[in-house]
Amino acid sequence: MLLRGFFKGMNMRADVIFTNGSVVTVDADDRICEAAAVSGNRILAAGRSKAIECLAGSRTEIIDLKGRTLVPGFIDAHCHPGSHGTVKTHIPCGPDAVDSIEDIKRKIAERAEKTPAGEWILGRGYDQTRLSDKRHPTRWDFDAAAPNHKVCIFRTCGHVLVANSMALRFAGYTSATPDPVGGKIDRDKNGEPTGVLFETARVPFWKATFPKEKDLEKSTPLMNEDFLRLGITSAHDASGRNPSEIRVYQKGAAEGWLKVRLYIMVRLSGDIRVGDCYLESGLMTGFGNAKLRLGPLKLMIDGSAGGASAAVRKAYPGDPKNFGITYMSQEQLDEQVLRGHTAGFQIGIHAIGDRGVEMTIKAFERALEKYPRKNHRHRIEHCGLLDDLLLDKIRDLGLVPVLGVPFIYELGDSYFGTLGKDRLGCMYPLKSLLARGVIAPLSSDTPVIDPNPMHGIYAALTRRTDSGKTISPDQAVGIREAIRAYTAFGAYASFEENIKGTIETGKLADLVVLSRNILETPPEEILGVKTDLTMVDGEIVYRRTGPPLPGKKGVV
Repeated sequence: MLLRGFFKGMNMRADVIFTNGSVVTVDADDRICEAAAVSGNRILAAGRSKAIECLAGSRTEIIDLKGRTLVPGFIDAHCHPGSHGTVKTHIPCGPDAVDSIEDIKRKIAERAEKTPAGEWILGRGYDQTRLSDKRHPTRWDFDAAAPNHKVCIFRTCGHVLVANSMALRFAGYTSATPDPVGGKIDRDKNGEPTGVLFETARVPFWKATFPKEKDLEKSTPLMNEDFLRLGITSAHDASGRNPSEIRVYQKGAAEGWLKVRLYIMVRLSGDIRVGDCYLESGLMTGFGNAKLRLGPLKLMIDGSAGGASAAVRKAYPGDPKNFGITYMSQEQLDEQVLRGHTAGFQIGIHAIGDRGVEMTIKAFERALEKYPRKNHRHRIEHCGLLDDLLLDKIRDLGLVPVLGVPFIYELGDSYFGTLGKDRLGCMYPLKSLLARGVIAPLSSDTPVIDPNPMHGIYAALTRRTDSGKTISPDQAVGIREAIRAYTAFGAYASFEENIKGTIETGKLADLVVLSRNILETPPEEILGVKTDLTMVDGEIVYRRTGPPLPGKKGVV
């Protein structure tokens, strides 16, 4: 049969036809077709070029793929869309921008010259393992660059920041300030804060520097543009801490300029209590529509691997007392999970270290034993270090691990230093999860790393870092599995597999044309694959060539 059944009631003439290509449907049969047709905002059919072209009318736009690949729109299953735009106003401190602490100081000093005294200077992206100094900067480093400004520079993971003395005074941090629950204030040998702050110790600085609504109205369109350029048509927003972001998303959807579909988490961790409001409102996961939908209640249990704050069973190399940071006890986590579970929420828990993942699984297991619920799809966000027992538990409980496989390419080199080579044997184990029948979507966590799905697909295929080292090479998967993890699996993680994530009749016409046939592209060339065209809801919203398309532009 050339065509799968037509969507009942749909216009039988196509508005757009993609033909003469490699159409990766990602359907249950994993079909590869030659063409696909779109009517309105829905997929009309997929099949052979000759059969699909019969659906053309006098006004149908025919797009000749010329052998290129058409895939479902990419779904980034864990990222921070609001932050993606706002960090473009911050000082770039990544390895492509700085080599040393002196370079960061120089950039801070330059920004200070343009910023009124007393205001904030923000930056992001440094990785102490890739600085020539091989250490975190300190308050005293930044004092020398901008003594009359509040300076706050985030590590690339976002779980560690460095504040200068003026910023520390603003937060009231002194040698007498105790470490907050779920956080750590780094101190020198005299007990003085060095300015390096981990996990919940960052919260006062977060709250003070949350972007205002007027700023988000300028920066959020930047995210929209970037995501569409990369073929990302849906994103799961894991921030859930700034209500202004949600208001701007609603405005963008109502005004029509926000094209990316968002599944929005609400956070409940430490002093971030947005989730409380939702739990008390009577709303629960799934409220909304195909553009904006209420997602999981988000909890935090540990930190980051590169920042040495993920909760691990075995101490970090060279730091025998450091087993990472936990935001709460097992009993407190059990209580929070039970609260969200009984309120009807899907729950997503940030857990990277094996100890953090184990605590997360225990909490889910206890909630499900007490109040069984089919199709809960509770999530483990990132889910970094696992063993066979944890893998089996994830399968048995029906959990959805949202993997940080894309981290391997950009952040993987730092893991060798912070975690040690011996611990990397089963990190972000996509292949082992797939072998157990577990649905495991991929995600970028942008602005932690570049949201480009090709970085994640490359990491899934090769398990290589930026420098060419490999992490858990036996966990590499094939190209079709990687595409499925970036499309259909993401739709499943948001309970939307019936409306998107595959190229099938009746599903939303969220489609991406890649610059070449990705199925025939050698793994080492995947990073060079571009997005030529992005369609959302049947509308072409991005073309790599040709005149610019209409739409609201962002402002840095």
